[in-house]
Amino acid sequence: MRRWLVQVMVAELLVRQEMAERRGSGAGAELSLELAMRTGGVVAAVLATPDGRALFEQVTGNIHADEAEISGYYVRNGDRFTVPEVRWTRELGPVRRGELTGPIEEAVFGAAEGEVVGPVEGPGGPWTITVERIEGGGRKPYQTVREEVGRELTAARREEEFARWLQARTAAYVRLSPGFEHPGDPSQPDAVHRH
Repeated sequence: MRRWLVQVMVAELLVRQEMAERRGSGAGAELSLELAMRTGGVVAAVLATPDGRALFEQVTGNIHADEAEISGYYVRNGDRFTVPEVRWTRELGPVRRGELTGPIEEAVFGAAEGEVVGPVEGPGGPWTITVERIEGGGRKPYQTVREEVGRELTAARREEEFARWLQARTAAYVRLSPGFEHPGDPSQPDAVHRH
């Protein structure tokens, strides 16, 4: 615990000193819980301070995901942007592929809109099902998700860059006395903390 607290205190002090040198350039954005959870550890502690948020904005404000990164992510993560087909039935309500099993699912997804299927064997006996409406599934168009993906990728790049920047500043300006190293420092005999 002592090592952990020293890491946080050192990082906060570095940020305060850096902001004292940069003073006058704005208060920065509010910290979101989501950002703190993603960055974790010392970086999250730093970002919980007004100076830390302001410094984050200054250090990373010009970082943005480019079009190639955004479109590449869209292509590589197709499952994230796929909307399942939904069959609206009178008896079961909305049904997505995989929510039912066996003959009932086959009957529901084999039927046309307005068609009555059955009797089909299912839980509790035979079922007769009316498919009232079909909402086709498929992949969301790139243009509809581009902005959201760009924000996510930009946030991730900014967080990574700030963590690297903070680590480099710490390495350049801080020399800890033995016994105050990061809890995960592998040179320590009791290092059990892992990332």
